[in-house]
Amino acid sequence: MDWTKYTTDPCDAHTEKLIRDHLKKIRVIAQQDYMSWLLARIRDKNCLDIGAIEHDLSHAEKPHWKHKQISDVASRVVGVDILDEFAQILNQRGYDIRVCDATSDVYLGEKFDTVILGDVIEHVENPANLIRFSVRHLNDGGEIIVKTPNPYYIDNIIKFARNRDSVNFEHIAWYTPTMALELSRRAECKLAAYVVFSRKRPWKNIFPGSDIFTRDFVYIYTR
Repeated sequence: MDWTKYTTDPCDAHTEKLIRDHLKKIRVIAQQDYMSWLLARIRDKNCLDIGAIEHDLSHAEKPHWKHKQISDVASRVVGVDILDEFAQILNQRGYDIRVCDATSDVYLGEKFDTVILGDVIEHVENPANLIRFSVRHLNDGGEIIVKTPNPYYIDNIIKFARNRDSVNFEHIAWYTPTMALELSRRAECKLAAYVVFSRKRPWKNIFPGSDIFTRDFVYIYTR
């Protein structure tokens, strides 16, 4: 949905309603935790995992390291990261990690069924370029899976109310569904769905349809 086809005012009330209605239509409630959902979705797929190393090698020593879990179920996985030294070590262990800036114009020379951006987009200075990089490496019919924290998650709201609003020191942005939609317009792709992983809370029925009970958003982009 391109809001500029309806108005030049980014705060126009009528267009805001159209956007809300559109987002409701593409909202998906997952019945599993994120990793179970992801692994089922990428099984036997050819995947590109951006931000594969996750800051340092300590994650690679743990059984729940995301890149290893992806590698265990996908037909093939290529990782991308900017940490050259750690990439070399992991490549010696049999992984395929390419050292590359995923907000650049680089093309790796191949395309993938799924591009995975797990907790990456909130770290980068140019999110539109990150999505463009992902689209560039996407097969026809493929999808980009973007996981990012929900700023309106109830635990975050409680932390903010208690003046404990510190998050990961490297984060520079939050991405709500309307922002994810705008990113799709700027990167010239489609926000096909956004997924929530709602947790059970005793007061959940007070806010039916609210996203405050999902810790993360997952945005699915397609060409």
